[in-house]
Amino acid sequence: MSSILIIDDEDNYLELCRRYMPEHDFLPPARSYRDAAAVLRQRAQEIDLVLLDVHFNIDEEELLPADKAPLFARSDRRRVLDRLCRTQGLLILDRIRADYPDLPLIVMTSRDDLPLEVDAERLHAEDYTYLLDDDYLDARSLRLQIEGILARRERPSAEESGPFYWGTTPAMLNLRRRLSILARGRLPIIVQGATGTGKSLVVREHVHPHSRRSGPFVAVDLSTIPSDLMAAHLFGVTKGAYTGATSSRDGVLAQADGGTLFLDEIGNLSLELQKSLLLVLQEGSYRPVGSVKERSVDIKLVVATNEDLATLVREGRFREDLYMRLNPATAVTLASLADRRDDFHELLKFFVRRVASEAYNRDLVLQYAEQRGLMLPSGKGPLPVSVGSTVPTRSDSTRIHFLFHPSSLKLLRGFDWPGNFRQFEMTLSNLVTFTLVELVERASQVEPEDPGQASRPDVIPIPAKTVNDLLRPMAKAHRRESDVPVDEGEGRPVGVRVCSADSLNAVSCAVERQYLEALYRDSDGDLGQMGLWLLDNDGAGRKIQLRMNQLGIKLRSLKRKRGD
Repeated sequence: MSSILIIDDEDNYLELCRRYMPEHDFLPPARSYRDAAAVLRQRAQEIDLVLLDVHFNIDEEELLPADKAPLFARSDRRRVLDRLCRTQGLLILDRIRADYPDLPLIVMTSRDDLPLEVDAERLHAEDYTYLLDDDYLDARSLRLQIEGILARRERPSAEESGPFYWGTTPAMLNLRRRLSILARGRLPIIVQGATGTGKSLVVREHVHPHSRRSGPFVAVDLSTIPSDLMAAHLFGVTKGAYTGATSSRDGVLAQADGGTLFLDEIGNLSLELQKSLLLVLQEGSYRPVGSVKERSVDIKLVVATNEDLATLVREGRFREDLYMRLNPATAVTLASLADRRDDFHELLKFFVRRVASEAYNRDLVLQYAEQRGLMLPSGKGPLPVSVGSTVPTRSDSTRIHFLFHPSSLKLLRGFDWPGNFRQFEMTLSNLVTFTLVELVERASQVEPEDPGQASRPDVIPIPAKTVNDLLRPMAKAHRRESDVPVDEGEGRPVGVRVCSADSLNAVSCAVERQYLEALYRDSDGDLGQMGLWLLDNDGAGRKIQLRMNQLGIKLRSLKRKRGD
């Protein structure tokens, strides 16, 4: 049974939900933000979902914001109160998001004069709904949304994650569900994302299986094919079509018939071939190079790019008609590693398990286990590996713990990872290899002669120095010119952007805000370190925090961005 909190000034929604969804526990409604905040302080860990109304007819002192004087000074008091009542739910949502950023929430209204789309997206509501004057239809609509959100919040098992780690954040769970739905349709899919975010992996391992198509999965990286061979590679060629065409060959369109065709780096397709691909999407047929006969084809087309196709259209490098046929309204973007800080610790565990199961590293793990008398599962399944910042309790002699000290975690989490998950996985594979080789080859030197004195041979710490040694060359390779200090004088160089404002004080505060936020990131959230840099006093963290509060800097938001 899920626990659901309703924030509403009336009982209509509560009665509707309890009548049609008795399988859930609907808490007594919170009538204002003050009531909601009190409930969440006591029971936030128990609450699975919040249903939030938008329009509130409540007393003036209960309305947000608490200080209404600036609003009354600019407009008629009655109009201000009316506007606050009509949009009170959105003000409540803003406050809830500041304190409970990951709490699932649905915004509801029965009014047709309150557009929710922009505000719901801006404030990261999981869903929103316009309710009708029909209890059955309203209940059915709400049930679909509630059950969908609750199902996505269930932690996926390792088998469900497969080779791509989706995580448990609402954004990634929503993305997974969205791709599952798009896979079932007949329309193309655009997958966007920076290099190394796993676009081809997601299409091969998730989209194609969920398409339920019986044909094969065929992938083509268009950036690797010479322009003069691309037409033949895509559409096939008939014997004698050009010099060197000594036999007829099928292209990837024919190979993928009945299945999924994945075209990576679609922006590399010439304008002429873009027109040919458009005809395939429109007519379901094409002509091989040198042929006068049309061939029919049935494919699920998925394209990927790390460029902005809309920008390419504006620049005349991509056909607008093909762009519209590719279904841009449903394009999905895979998040970079930097955007998945909330998942960082779990991502680390996921990839360590994966690289430890690679053939070479697995052999090293087995050698390590044999030398120390550890019993490990046989077969080729994934090795049981855990990651932690403290020495784990020993509950299973078959489990090996790769232990990342907080210093190692800090180095890994603080790195930019321009190559995203591909670079992350390569680095972790090197970490496991470097660590294990040293322990395996020097076992007689580092282990006591009496095995009984080895209290925790199952724990394999990852040295911070090894992490730093692997990251340093990559950091130098990806350093931008603007990252290099202009001079070697004293002080800590931090880049800021100066923009015009209404007053010099506003400009100064904006610059100081950027400066303090940059120092917060550089110090990994250590206010004491910031005090040392700014005031030569590591006990000045409280002063730094007060100044940040005065400037409107929300530490909770900064911590979320860092993945704390």
